[in-house]
Amino acid sequence: MPTENRNHPEDHDAIERLHQQYVGKIERFSDDLMVFQDAAYAMGLDRGAELAKSPGVTLAAARANRVYLAGPMTGIVDFNYPAFNAMADQLRAAGYQVENPADHGIIPGAQWADYMAYDLTRLGLCGVIALLPGWERSEGAKLEVQIAHRLGMKTVNAHDLVSVEIAG
Repeated sequence: MPTENRNHPEDHDAIERLHQQYVGKIERFSDDLMVFQDAAYAMGLDRGAELAKSPGVTLAAARANRVYLAGPMTGIVDFNYPAFNAMADQLRAAGYQVENPADHGIIPGAQWADYMAYDLTRLGLCGVIALLPGWERSEGAKLEVQIAHRLGMKTVNAHDLVSVEIAG
């Protein structure tokens, strides 16, 4: 059974590149395995140090290019993760930094309020909220939109945001 990936999403590519350096070289309990693990651990330490030195308040200019995806999850097959992940990939390809609620996956024992409490902290790091189809039927997405409006965030249809980037 695969384990959950707990690395920071911005480190996934770097860790994959590191992993590719060791494919076919690593044997169980080898020196190469230890070097790989140490390098991956150091990446985590570097990310932690970077996050620790950043200010506690994210200014509007830093949030401007960050997009929060909002849409329905509850009651939808696979929690609508495929739609969230596909849109997040398209937005990232267009150069946006994306906060995707599907990134945290399913947490054993977590309830709706637990997910919302976390996701709302991520919403506050963004300057744009991009809405997936059906968002207006989602209590969570409606709450996120209400908060986004109060924070002065730009609200857009996620598909329109990608279409504008492609056309531009």
